[in-house]
Amino acid sequence: MATVLGKKIVLTASATEMSDFYNNPFIAFVGGFGKGPIPLSYVRKALYPPTGRKPDGQAKFAPYGLRKVEAMLLQNGFTQNDIAVAHPDDLQNFIGPETKVIGISSMDPTGMGYVSKTYSSIVGGGEPMNAIEFKKLIMHPSIKKYKPKIIVGGFGSWQLERKHVSDSYGVDCVLLGGKPEPIVEIFKKAVNGEAIPRIAKADESLSTWNYNVQMPLTKHAAIHGAVEISKGCGRNCHFCTPTMQNKVDVPLEKIMQEVALTTAEGSDHVTLITEDLFLYGTTDKKFVPNKEAVVKLVKSVADYPGVKSIQASHMSLAPVYHNPQMIKELAEILIEKSWYSFGKKAIITSETGIETGSPRLMKKYMRGKMLPFKPEQWQEVVTNAFGILNDNDWYPLATLIIGLPDEKEEDMLQTLELMDKLKDYNAFYVPLFFVPLENCVLMNKKGAEMDSLSKARWDFFVKCWEYNIKIWKPTFLENRLTNPLIYKTFDQVIIPYFGKIAGFYYGLTRGEKGEQLKQAFWTLSMPQPTVKKSKNKV
Repeated sequence: MATVLGKKIVLTASATEMSDFYNNPFIAFVGGFGKGPIPLSYVRKALYPPTGRKPDGQAKFAPYGLRKVEAMLLQNGFTQNDIAVAHPDDLQNFIGPETKVIGISSMDPTGMGYVSKTYSSIVGGGEPMNAIEFKKLIMHPSIKKYKPKIIVGGFGSWQLERKHVSDSYGVDCVLLGGKPEPIVEIFKKAVNGEAIPRIAKADESLSTWNYNVQMPLTKHAAIHGAVEISKGCGRNCHFCTPTMQNKVDVPLEKIMQEVALTTAEGSDHVTLITEDLFLYGTTDKKFVPNKEAVVKLVKSVADYPGVKSIQASHMSLAPVYHNPQMIKELAEILIEKSWYSFGKKAIITSETGIETGSPRLMKKYMRGKMLPFKPEQWQEVVTNAFGILNDNDWYPLATLIIGLPDEKEEDMLQTLELMDKLKDYNAFYVPLFFVPLENCVLMNKKGAEMDSLSKARWDFFVKCWEYNIKIWKPTFLENRLTNPLIYKTFDQVIIPYFGKIAGFYYGLTRGEKGEQLKQAFWTLSMPQPTVKKSKNKV
């Protein structure tokens, strides 16, 4: 255990981000929900407890971005004895008079992310748990007592300045981006007692520095066995930040070094972190996939001793339609390493973006998304890709965006038309309100608000969730929530409460639409059929 003097640098994140949600990535989405009247202590225990501690009290697993910062520091003059990576519940064991810096990684510190913006008022109500837990972390008694410099980075750090809360939270530096050199420089200045900037930019384009040379490999395992296989996307979708960056693939030998580290430190699961699994290894300007490179990558990970399950974080649909044989070959490998199941059937899944059914909006905001096809072919691409995926036991989790700038009623009607075409496929749909993220083309546009949504948009929102309930209700609770406490929380508290609040709120504001939404969510609280529980299935 660390001495009471404290470590020079303590790295941490909020409780929602320092948990694996009982090894259940699906449930991690609830960090964007409001907790309502449920006590925070109960929600923490039921949904996102710590991932476990090492013998010295440090976190056994931590967010991947935090592990990268740890590696940057260790590669640039700091030693393992200088740094602690800890859960916020354990900060008092590592912060002391010799602590100079608290480095905090955050994806959604003020609840401005897509999921939080869309669902915090619907589920539970009030401030999202991500925001509540970040505020609790930043106000930790040990931080207040010893007053080390506070540096906040991560994908959501921009929210602190957008919401104008950096000063009230006592944040000394908001770090934007992930380039190692400026990050290390800021930490060194803070440790040496030198002045550090209020905002530090480390987000230079990937084309201006050699990512694979300058970005170190992680030194310790990340939550959910996260291993990065590529950075950036390059499709240039205007609402998204990673797609604005040119894609950089991590060499296979480096990927396998992190896989080896991950299994050596106790994780038998590997999550492949990427904006698009299917584009690994391609250099084609029209994003034609390199089947051989993708299959070799996945097979190499699957064959590594100790890897029992594999999950890819993101995929796109155009490569599926372009190369069905690639999907078939990948499925033959991944089905044996399945992390998810549908009933008693093993399935493969990954997050993908449909976003809209409107060719006009595709051409305006996502011209590269459907390459090598044309915007006018988008509905054809989506429907055929879903068919190919389902035929090979892939059940995608698909996001759709409501309220893109200049979205007209006919655009939403085209999206409803696309949903009708998809009604016979197995998938999970997540409708999201448009949020102007930092460093994207649409960052200065107005986000979508609940009370301004039209009838067609509410029809669409309700249709997505009615579909999800129809497909997933028979197995959602019993098969996906294997922890008894989580099961009880969802079955007896969250889902019934969700339905009642949604129905009441939208019944007041949207009349008929509120009634539809209420009926959709109340369906979830009906008695569930018994399904045999499957270990490590989500």
